[in-house]
Amino acid sequence: MCGIIGAVARDNVQDRLMDGLARMEYRGYDSAGICIRGPEGFECRKEPGKLVHLQHRLAEHALSGACGIGHTRWATHGAPTRENAHPHLGNGVAVVHNGIIENHEDLRRRLSRDGAGFQSQTDSEVIPWLWSSYIREKKETLAAWKATIKQLKGAYAIVAITEQDDDVLWFARRGSPLLLGRSGDAVFAASDALALSGMAEEVMYLEEGDIGCISLNHCKVWGVHGKEVRRTWQDMPSAVRSAGKDGFSHYMEKEIYEQPRVLADILQTYVEGHQIVFPDAPLFDTEKLPARIVMIACGTSYHAALTARYWLERFLQISVEVDVASEYRYRDPVIGPDTWLITLSQSGETADTLEALRLFKSHTPDNPALALCNVPFSSLARESDGVIHLLAGAEVGVASTKAYTAQLAVLALLALKMAHDSGAMADDAFEGHLAAMRDVVTGMNMLLQQSQQVAALTHLFESVHGSLFLGRGPCYPLALEGALKLKEISYLHAEGYAAGEMKHGPIALIDAQLPVVVLAPRQYHLQKVLSNLREVQARGAKVILLTDLPREDWPEDVDAVIGLPEGDYFTTPLYAAIPLQLLAYHVACAKGTDVDQPRNLAKSVTVE
Repeated sequence: MCGIIGAVARDNVQDRLMDGLARMEYRGYDSAGICIRGPEGFECRKEPGKLVHLQHRLAEHALSGACGIGHTRWATHGAPTRENAHPHLGNGVAVVHNGIIENHEDLRRRLSRDGAGFQSQTDSEVIPWLWSSYIREKKETLAAWKATIKQLKGAYAIVAITEQDDDVLWFARRGSPLLLGRSGDAVFAASDALALSGMAEEVMYLEEGDIGCISLNHCKVWGVHGKEVRRTWQDMPSAVRSAGKDGFSHYMEKEIYEQPRVLADILQTYVEGHQIVFPDAPLFDTEKLPARIVMIACGTSYHAALTARYWLERFLQISVEVDVASEYRYRDPVIGPDTWLITLSQSGETADTLEALRLFKSHTPDNPALALCNVPFSSLARESDGVIHLLAGAEVGVASTKAYTAQLAVLALLALKMAHDSGAMADDAFEGHLAAMRDVVTGMNMLLQQSQQVAALTHLFESVHGSLFLGRGPCYPLALEGALKLKEISYLHAEGYAAGEMKHGPIALIDAQLPVVVLAPRQYHLQKVLSNLREVQARGAKVILLTDLPREDWPEDVDAVIGLPEGDYFTTPLYAAIPLQLLAYHVACAKGTDVDQPRNLAKSVTVE
């Protein structure tokens, strides 16, 4: 969730560290700091809040040195204060850490008895004090580093420096992403390849359990079994670049408008004539269907998986289970043979999803696991048996938009491919659905032209105590997603509900101060949804209707109607997602919240 950057160069690394942290601002954080090894030892600057506060302090008191580490922290243990911000120091070593050290309380008590002078409330601060104690005991940095990492329980990506070593970055990775980078005059360690955009020419993706050190002259890595291993240097991926806003007010707004282009790229890449081809998933034989599919995801990705369950079960007639990753990994799931696992993660580093994948593979190693992911070299992509890349490009806004619709589009193509290849869907039906998918590019562009019409609805969300989103069929997960988007960036309470379930409790919330967004396309039980609309209207709610009915059939007594292009069973959610995203965006703008970096949220959730 946090951002890590370490650098060793032939000149001052302060600007490199700050540039790397700036590129990771999208990940979400609440404090920042850097530490540089200078001529007189360590110098550290840390500030709570946004990176601009640290930049102002460095403008007044700059640092100088060729070796340093930096960090943007998302608080887990202790409030976002200067004392709790990283880097953490202890007796000649400095450390930045992502993840959670689960045995930190035991380590803290032991180290405190030995004289450690803790300054923070964080779990991370035990690492430098533990390492420095082993350095005193073992008199050799590498042996001390190995002993330190062996003591840590939990998840971590760690980059560290010492005052006694000449310009060396020490690193360890377990459960949180970490990679190395190099160019002609510098080496790096980072939690995100985007942090090294424009600085590194090559990257090395570390494996689970790797530890080691890197300097300008050498790089050594020891694997999970303690033996030295060779990891491959690769060219920096061309897709890794820090994108600007291109004239939009926010990254989120820009990414909403990029969705037609993303869908066009997905169709161009995966549809070849009258066939759908996923080149990086060769083990998944779609002519022979599995007995069962299990889909695992979190947050927005979970909503995409819920939508796909309707498609897969309707056309394939096989059982599809969709689970929240954080629950799946702890409920002793019954998996069984002939089961496919499909995991969804925008970053490919979501801790709960990764652990669910590992649980699945350890229980049933003969069952294949397919990843849908937006980062080609992520842990999820590398640990799965096949991957379908989302092709959405870098998504900077914390609240996902284009990665979500990319997931929907790829899942729709996967369902169509499985149905057609297995003989469950006739050729003419398959061609009709593919044609409908191609039409979505034009339909999305038409919906984006209604942005100001959606913006005009923000007055319905003034002085309200929350909102309700209702839908049936594949629009039920859309209701969940619409509510989530509004919560994430406007901080308004919102609930998504199956429209038929509304009368079993949520109807108690309805009054004249509750806006209700009703998703009512013709594809999904239209008349029943309209009946639910009347139920909330009868209790005084403000109703915003999203429908693909002809204009002459729109109800005249609702507060607002947003017209959708008519889609088919697969494409309707792709259309409905656009106005839901625009609504959340414009309400957040009207309330003056931080749209791209909403409070308390992180882009890549790498802790439990």
